[in-house]
Amino acid sequence: MKRYTLQAVVDGEVVGFNKKFASRNKAIDYMFNYYSKHYIQNMQVDEEYYVNGNEHDIEYVCDYYNRFRIARVAA
Repeated sequence: MKRYTLQAVVDGEVVGFNKKFASRNKAIDYMFNYYSKHYIQNMQVDEEYYVNGNEHDIEYVCDYYNRFRIARVAA
């Protein structure tokens, strides 16, 4: 079973989440809900790239102060 972890930089501050997600899309949805709850509106991904060339570890860049990284991990 695949699981995904989430790390983020929110408004310039590093935020860790002690939670695992069943899919990459659920982690992305969680992150956008988190932005919304912290009054960061109209957030959208401007760029995404593989971290160290790993297709299972992707960083999503919204702007200079907001980005998040989702990585697939062992179940």
